[in-house]
Amino acid sequence: MVDYANVNYSRLTVNDRNPLKRALQNKRLEHGLHQLNSLPENYQGRILDFGAGDGEFCKRVSQLLKKSEIVCYEPSKNLRSQAEENVGGTEQVKIEGSVKQYPDTYFNYIFCLEVFEHLTGEKIEEELLLIKRLAKPNAKIIIGVPNEIYFAALIKGLLRLKRRYGEVDARVLNVMRASIGFPPRRRPVVLFDGLPYIIRHMGFDHRKFKKQLQKHFKVLKSYGSPNASLPLFANFEIYFVCQPQL
Repeated sequence: MVDYANVNYSRLTVNDRNPLKRALQNKRLEHGLHQLNSLPENYQGRILDFGAGDGEFCKRVSQLLKKSEIVCYEPSKNLRSQAEENVGGTEQVKIEGSVKQYPDTYFNYIFCLEVFEHLTGEKIEEELLLIKRLAKPNAKIIIGVPNEIYFAALIKGLLRLKRRYGEVDARVLNVMRASIGFPPRRRPVVLFDGLPYIIRHMGFDHRKFKKQLQKHFKVLKSYGSPNASLPLFANFEIYFVCQPQL
């Protein structure tokens, strides 16, 4: 099986060749940071970015909150090396390949942005339990996932058809199914640094994910990106702001 770990994360996100995708990725990070904007600059809490990629979000958090302890957790060795290049040397940011060594109820804020859509069902459950263990009882957990059904799926599908026609998320039938709320169930699993990984977003259903999320967390609110004032169906990303179920 081919291992897809040899990628440049920033070129797929904030530095993508497509200006629209670059703008949407930057807006995604801004909407994550929104949960921290009310905190004073000298806030000394503990913040975890769970599945941090190249550490770009952690870098922006460190620029906003200069006294907080920030943990940049990324299990992929390749992506961790990119995070080292991006935020290495920032004293308040710790780059970790595991967080199992951290004690229970350690973090005040946990962010998990564009991670769960890449995981298998069993792995999703495992990671939700880990996040629950690490979160303080009054912690805020901010989880961002893509919207891959209805209007958003149609727009994304049309762009993908133009960009990479014939791939699993760029087939006319799959796009049509997702746009009416019945995304394809079969989601090919590949290897990423030796880890099972679902590379394409299509087929992820945030409705099912929310039900799984609610087994462990109280969902305080949800909002969309790029325009949080619009209904969820009109946005490409969905954020769930949660607290642990006591």
